[in-house]
Amino acid sequence: MNEERHHEYEPQDVEPEAHEAKEEKPTYPSRSEWRPKQEEHVRHKPRPNIKPLLLGGVGGFLGAALFFVTVMLWDSPTSRFVTNELTRTEQAVTVTESDVTTAVLGAKTSVVSITNIQRAFTSDSQWEAGAGSGVIYKVEGNTAYIVTNFHVIEEADEINIAFSDGQIASATILGEDPLNDLAVAEVELPDNIDAKPIVLGDSTVLQAGETVMAIGNPLGVFSNSVTRGIVSGVERTVPVDTNSDGLMDYNAEVIQTDAAINPGNSGGALINVRGELVGINSMKIAEASVEGVGFSIPVNVALPVIDMLERDGKVTRAQLGVTIQEVIAVPGNVREEYGISFDQEDGVFVEEVTPGSPAEDAGLRVGDIITQIGDREIKRYVDLRDALYRDATVGDTITIEYLRRGETRETEATLTEAT
Repeated sequence: MNEERHHEYEPQDVEPEAHEAKEEKPTYPSRSEWRPKQEEHVRHKPRPNIKPLLLGGVGGFLGAALFFVTVMLWDSPTSRFVTNELTRTEQAVTVTESDVTTAVLGAKTSVVSITNIQRAFTSDSQWEAGAGSGVIYKVEGNTAYIVTNFHVIEEADEINIAFSDGQIASATILGEDPLNDLAVAEVELPDNIDAKPIVLGDSTVLQAGETVMAIGNPLGVFSNSVTRGIVSGVERTVPVDTNSDGLMDYNAEVIQTDAAINPGNSGGALINVRGELVGINSMKIAEASVEGVGFSIPVNVALPVIDMLERDGKVTRAQLGVTIQEVIAVPGNVREEYGISFDQEDGVFVEEVTPGSPAEDAGLRVGDIITQIGDREIKRYVDLRDALYRDATVGDTITIEYLRRGETRETEATLTEAT
């Protein structure tokens, strides 16, 4: 540290003035009258340099502010991830109002309104039994192919298609699949109509938080209505009772969204910001306590079903050949008859075995409890459906684990086509 000289000064003799007061006021020399004492040197601390500290503090504040703004923008609901079709790399994309408008304009002419018309058996009277929506997924020549929900056209004697420009035409149902709640119809396009197939997207790359729009015919009145929301969840599983018997028949794989899906929206399109079809709107939890929970069938799940319905008029599925009941519902006297523990709650109880079926060939009997098929544990009826319809196809040989009077057994069955 450099040393600085510190000078002490001695005032020159100054003759004091006389005062009448008892106390004398001291007098001080002027600056020009000071003279230094050269003999003494005092080491003195230099003043600290605070410029680096100030600059560092300002830099830190600006850095923190920039980081905070970046995080806020990154988590903004107007940001999403999409998958580049060429590179398959995730990119952050900001969704603008222009993007949404462009996407909707490109898809609206592919969405139609559907009216379910039913007739009485004993008279010529007919009525509109319901209304929904549909999506044109293919056009060949002058024929348009439309996918919708099964429940939209269920028990219809005739269905009418209203296009986005208001023109109406009668359509023919090609196939239905109650289990997946899908149906396919074909219609001859009227002259001079602006109707085109929708662009098919890829539902497997959807991410929670991604912007989506639902297009449909809510309440059967407001055709081509659009609601906007986000993907709330992907690969959701929802138990479905297809025949209203109170028993869950199937675990439907769905996209969860908070875009409003009201009655009449069923069968309509769920699109992304590129205007691509990513889902077929299907169900909504209709409870006063639930808001913003809608479901859509992923397009990648729907396409194989659509192909089969268009080609064959039905969906080919495997069968085991048993009539079953959930063990938890088996009454006490039946439990005693077949030696089923009252503590046993999981599994499905075999009530009947179809003669000549894979189940009979495998040695299954009435009273057996199926507990596992392949790698899937069977606890409820819906688990058995999943094992047969999701995990296996016609001709597959499956391993079945079951209980007979409390004893664990294993067998194999080769599945046949369900009739």
